[in-house]
Amino acid sequence: MVINMNQENKWIIDNLRNEFKQIQADRLVKIESERALEEKIGVGRQRIREVINQLVEEGLLIKYEGKGTYIAPYIKSQYVNLLCSPTIKSNDPFYNRLLMELTCYSAKNCINIVPLTLENISNGTSEFPLLMIGKLEEEDLKKIKSLFSMVISFENYPEHDDFIQIYFDHFKIGLNAAKVLSSYGHKRVIHITGPDKYASACYRRNGFIRGARKQGMEFTIITEKMNFEGGYRAGEVVAKLVREGKFTAVFAANDWMAIGMIQALKAKGLSVPRDVSVLSVDNIPLASQIAPNLTTYSLDANMMIAEVFSLMDRISDDSGYSVDKRIILRPILITRDTLQKI
Repeated sequence: MVINMNQENKWIIDNLRNEFKQIQADRLVKIESERALEEKIGVGRQRIREVINQLVEEGLLIKYEGKGTYIAPYIKSQYVNLLCSPTIKSNDPFYNRLLMELTCYSAKNCINIVPLTLENISNGTSEFPLLMIGKLEEEDLKKIKSLFSMVISFENYPEHDDFIQIYFDHFKIGLNAAKVLSSYGHKRVIHITGPDKYASACYRRNGFIRGARKQGMEFTIITEKMNFEGGYRAGEVVAKLVREGKFTAVFAANDWMAIGMIQALKAKGLSVPRDVSVLSVDNIPLASQIAPNLTTYSLDANMMIAEVFSLMDRISDDSGYSVDKRIILRPILITRDTLQKI
């Protein structure tokens, strides 16, 4: 999107761009609120929003839903190696979004990505950082660590503390989901999840089980594929449990499963949230477009990427910086229409 570049708009953009670049740092810097900018510049809120959106398009600013707008950290590293796990599914919403945002961020900041596979991993340039996306086997990790001095993973490896890990705590997502559902009065809950081979599904399930027991909830687990079809099949079982077992809520491992399940419930004559509430994870674009709008946890890929490059910049500036670092990011609960109190 490019805003109408009349002289006043251009003056505001140029001045804010210069101001933000003067305070740009090697970490995220939060800017003033829209209200504060409106009062300082003396123009309407709509114009301020247009100007901010233009600077977001340029890559100077980053918007985090529910947290505010930040100046993107400046980047010194011009190359990064990128390795994706072969277990990543081509239709996985989280990884697709992460890769798309990583590509956009790199293009805006003139960063060259060197794509690698496990077969050609030795062709990578060892002095450049290696970004790992998806879960990798121990044998592969050992080889990777022997080849690259800086390794950054977007996954949690609990048994390793010798490379950087930036991730959302999926166990705590499940734990919090049980707490949220309990606070809405739900004491009999169904969790639909994916196979154990998917780390996120496994951690979310284990966290949910821990949380459900802590909240004194009765629960049952349904395992299916983590896509629309799997959710639809799970929904046929959920419909029976809701009618016969008096279950009142479902925690879905991801949005596609939740959406498929909701369609199956509609086909069975059940209404969400009147008959059963639904809570999910991912906040894919469709979550806010279906009816009813899906209540879900937002995992902000932009936040992960900004943390990665901010961290890389700090390490390059400080030779004594420790690389055994974990950065655990907090998801944001987006409350919409599929969750109600009973």
